[in-house]
Amino acid sequence: MNIVLICIILILIIILYIYIIIYNKTYEKYENNSLIITDNNMNVENSYTINSNKLIEVIDDMKKTKYINNEIIGVDNKDIVLYIDPYIDKYILENKQEPEKYKDGIFICLSALKIRDNDCIWNFKGKVIGYIYMSDYLFIQAMIKAYRQDIKDVILKKLSPDDLKMNDKQFDYLFTYVVLDSKYMDYIKERKYFINGLKDVDINRIKAFYPFITENYNSIKSYFHKKESDDIYNLYLNNERSLLPIMNYNILRTVENFITRLDMPDDYLKEIDSEDLNGNSIGGYGCYGNGDIINKFECDSLYKIDGLPKNYYSIWDKRCNKNTECPYYKKNKFYENERGGCIDGFCELPVGVKRIGFTKYTDKYMNSPLCYDCEDSTDLNCCSTANELEKLNEETLKSMKYDYVFENDYRDRQENNLNTIISLLDYRGL
Repeated sequence: MNIVLICIILILIIILYIYIIIYNKTYEKYENNSLIITDNNMNVENSYTINSNKLIEVIDDMKKTKYINNEIIGVDNKDIVLYIDPYIDKYILENKQEPEKYKDGIFICLSALKIRDNDCIWNFKGKVIGYIYMSDYLFIQAMIKAYRQDIKDVILKKLSPDDLKMNDKQFDYLFTYVVLDSKYMDYIKERKYFINGLKDVDINRIKAFYPFITENYNSIKSYFHKKESDDIYNLYLNNERSLLPIMNYNILRTVENFITRLDMPDDYLKEIDSEDLNGNSIGGYGCYGNGDIINKFECDSLYKIDGLPKNYYSIWDKRCNKNTECPYYKKNKFYENERGGCIDGFCELPVGVKRIGFTKYTDKYMNSPLCYDCEDSTDLNCCSTANELEKLNEETLKSMKYDYVFENDYRDRQENNLNTIISLLDYRGL
């Protein structure tokens, strides 16, 4: 009986072993017959790299045929997989499929010189801004438009990875997309450029033009310092917590054409319900910027209680209690929505408008609101400000040809078949 049982077990082990071999060979055959195409093989493992011009040619052909043309690429493989920027997939190829996604990656900024505290990273005027790959180029365009800069004032410079080996200064800033723990990340780290996050950059401005990035705040060091040997690169790794937007390549085989509020530190949200010196209730009033302060004088003062200058901004302001207290409430007329209302005491404001309190804000000049169907991002007067809206009657408001951009409104606008970006970015000028 024992011998029979042992024989049965051995037979089962042999069958399992044969199955594993057959399965592995089938998997290897599929992988070997599938060719991954990308413009950056250091970001995507085991990929075949094509240059920028060839990638543009492939994209333009896919717009017409909906398929990846292996003849353009110059390979015989029938099964070709393209790892592409999601912006190209959605807005250029107009793909309606739910995409497969590759690994997480982040946008970073390289600089020849260490970025100082008072340097404004998004101010490109008169600066040389470098890029290498298509995603880099799209992201930079979105930043230029988001901060209403004239592209004529910016010197854009296309570089190759080999150019980063040179010692002479070639750019002020270089923005590039890096897949986490990829060979590209190691390559950048060893080039001895300063590696930075996007300090003081508002992600929602950029998402109005390039919506496929996810908010992520961390330090460069947390991503680039993985082992003890990385200590030699510490000088070049910015340890300051800053914006590092996450993006994922789409995995594409064919194209199918059918088918909030701002986060604030906890102390901003502390409830204040006390009385002033005369016994009058101050109810919903509070100190925006420091919830521990409970009186107007100390909150609005430029100095702390010990007489030292404040190292933060604070202003005494009343929290909103209802939507109608907010200047941009329901000013978007092209779809049913409650945008611009009162959320936890804060008035929701359009992207671009600078918040200076619970209900207080500035929407002048560079802080004017961003709106859809206003393609010239340098035109600061394209959208009406809150003060101008007050002068318009309901009939005129309904006839406005644009909607304001609000944070995370992508899904709502998509469901209502409305524009989800302000204007198209260029991919051919790469």
